[in-house]
Amino acid sequence: MVANEKYWEKCWQEENIEELYTYLEKYNKCSMQEIEIFKEHHITKVCDAACGFGAYSLAFASNGFEVHSFDISETAVEIAKAGLEKYGVSSENVKVASITDTKYPDEFFGGVVAHAVIDHLAVADARRALEELLRITEKDGLIMISFDAVEEDDFATEHVLIEAGTVEYTDSSRKGMLFHPYEWEEVENFIQAYDVIYKATNAKNEKIVIIKK
Repeated sequence: MVANEKYWEKCWQEENIEELYTYLEKYNKCSMQEIEIFKEHHITKVCDAACGFGAYSLAFASNGFEVHSFDISETAVEIAKAGLEKYGVSSENVKVASITDTKYPDEFFGGVVAHAVIDHLAVADARRALEELLRITEKDGLIMISFDAVEEDDFATEHVLIEAGTVEYTDSSRKGMLFHPYEWEEVENFIQAYDVIYKATNAKNEKIVIIKK
């Protein structure tokens, strides 16, 4: 494991699972503009990449999509499986994998969702991750990517700069986590080679884009 992988495993092991499941409730049969766009493009099978505790897996599954999910953390996968089962969603398609090497066949999905993951990778890995997501998405399929908002303490917390714009936290609470905050200009540079059909900033100040392959 690289340091970033170790961080996420430790992070999920320390989470309050019951609190996560309470939070999960709002994603059940939720209304979301991005979901409507996937429906409009007749997407039926979706991959929730780096799914965490399964919020977006539940959001899409409860809106009628066939959902497959993965996360690099074994603990996150177990939490996501149990959470989905609470809502009657099968967990058999949730697995452990890396976003840069998912092991899915080429063009296996109509759509892919990567919520708040690209900005927690070094830039080279972020580009490798996007290439991998494109590989597993069929022609004319959709890839939704979101980027976290920057919080006040993101740069006040102890960290080292590992490359231009990317930090690795060194304090005890976030030790090992990578974060590369993307402003819109950098988001647009990251996706400039692709067919972007949707860009928005949501109520949480997250930047969201949808690419058509």
